[in-house]
Amino acid sequence: MGNLHALDETLLQAIGAIEALLVLPCCDVADLSRIRYQTARAVAARRRAMDELFNAAATEGGARAAAVKAVRAGNFGMRMFYTDHTITWPTARAVAEWPAYVVASRKLASVIRQQVAVERAALYPEFPPVGA
Repeated sequence: MGNLHALDETLLQAIGAIEALLVLPCCDVADLSRIRYQTARAVAARRRAMDELFNAAATEGGARAAAVKAVRAGNFGMRMFYTDHTITWPTARAVAEWPAYVVASRKLASVIRQQVAVERAALYPEFPPVGA
């Protein structure tokens, strides 16, 4: 679970970097592209780790499988929300329509933070909260 804790921290730091851009009146394409790339890598790494956890727990059965089942649908929902966001907001459109992108990105950040908190509480509560 230590790996998931580190992956959570990396993901939430990437989300925090995007949120730092969202307070600006406009955004540089290079900055936004770089941070979005970092976020995509963090999302993908955490997704792979969560899939491994989900699959292992389902194989084990018992209480662990029940905990996984309880959060898996939310995890899938978060993934779909993220995917829809990235499809809807390619970087060029995000820069061109900055105010609308800011609103959409704040919603996405909230969804991700909330789902990570739910998963951490249910699946590995022994780890401290992440600082990001």
